[in-house]
Amino acid sequence: MTADRSPGQVRRERALVGLWLVMAVLLWNGVYDMSLGEGIKEYLFRSALHEAGRAPSVSIATVLDPYIFDAAWVSTFWASLVMLAGLLTIRVMRRSHEA
Repeated sequence: MTADRSPGQVRRERALVGLWLVMAVLLWNGVYDMSLGEGIKEYLFRSALHEAGRAPSVSIATVLDPYIFDAAWVSTFWASLVMLAGLLTIRVMRRSHEA
């Protein structure tokens, strides 16, 4: 803690960092779930085609593995972007209060 910041300001900044972190985790979970949901729909569609005799059999791993990979990267990207925006916002607020 630096001498120019009061304990109240430090506590407020820590609370804001925590809130931004919670938002980033919730966003990660939501984007991951939506992306993986698309993969599940694709698997169910291919399974239905197979049962109708119109397509070859596919394993769930074959269909979902690329979706899991993409979901992890896309959700991590967006969550990181939100967390970065939050931290930059806190930093800008700190500078405006110091001025």
